[in-house]
Amino acid sequence: SRAAREGDKKETDADNSDNGIGKPLSKKQRKKLAKQKAKELADAVAKEQGYDRKKQQEKDDAAATNKVEKKRSAPSKSMTRERRIEGGVIIRDIVIGAGTSVRPGRKVSINYEGTLQSDGSVFDKNKSKANPFSFRPGTGEVIKGLDKGMEGMKIGGERIITIPPAMAYGRKGTAGIPKNSTLIFAIKLLNIGGM
Repeated sequence: SRAAREGDKKETDADNSDNGIGKPLSKKQRKKLAKQKAKELADAVAKEQGYDRKKQQEKDDAAATNKVEKKRSAPSKSMTRERRIEGGVIIRDIVIGAGTSVRPGRKVSINYEGTLQSDGSVFDKNKSKANPFSFRPGTGEVIKGLDKGMEGMKIGGERIITIPPAMAYGRKGTAGIPKNSTLIFAIKLLNIGGM
């Protein structure tokens, strides 16, 4: 029994020695050795089960890198719940702006993209920062749903506005928009006021 304990001790000492010189390993070296052995064991198990652990690790690392890059490149956005307002218009703020908010009669400048809910096709858009689309909400210059959906937005804000047919072009439709179409506008409010 004593010989067995001494044999166990010799094995432990050999594991803790630095290349058999007899010098004990530091805590950092022991951790490194433990990681290396765990990796070797995982590789052996993976080989036994029939898949290449290195390729899987490379895929996992690539996925993690892509996830981190997407997080870094994505602007800080605050997703909110959809809200149903007057006339059945549904709004969802993507980015909450700052400063003055949209009020009826006050000129606004926006970039937007209008799509049909039925097939997702774009029927109109303006992405120009130099020449944005400008109008006065509440004065009838645009469809009712857009007027109502813009209320309360602040400069720099982004909002998705879903407009039912009754608040858009209704039974008539218009060029590029079939009758009874639900419209979806992605709006970015650039400015309030001005001439």
